[in-house]
Amino acid sequence: MTSPTVTFDREELKLHLSGIGTGVTLGSLFELHVVNEADVEFPHSWSELQTRVALQVLQTNLRLRGTTDLRQTLEAGLTYSRAEGPSAEVSATTELVEHLMARPTAQIDALVTVKLSGEVTEHGFAGDYAASIGLRVRF
Repeated sequence: MTSPTVTFDREELKLHLSGIGTGVTLGSLFELHVVNEADVEFPHSWSELQTRVALQVLQTNLRLRGTTDLRQTLEAGLTYSRAEGPSAEVSATTELVEHLMARPTAQIDALVTVKLSGEVTEHGFAGDYAASIGLRVRF
């Protein structure tokens, strides 16, 4: 019996993470099973098999690449606001990114948008995986 093949053609899914707990660092965020913590939006046309396969591809890629993707997002620049209200933008130095990745948080809210193009067979996923990460973090 031939194993099924699942094909993704630039298809997009979204993970909404809200209220990830106290003490979690940004550096350890993707070590968690974030798929279990998230509300996940799949295309309505997907079958149950596509959904299960996409979750597996997503979880694997987030564990392997999520921290690197997050570092690159932070390095691109930050907008922050203080409790008193003023906000500003800042370019992120390596030292600032390292500090933010290691600092325990009070709360993390995130939107991770993932696009998949490729095929999944019994041998694994072959194709393109792209993720964009939007974060709101309270320290």
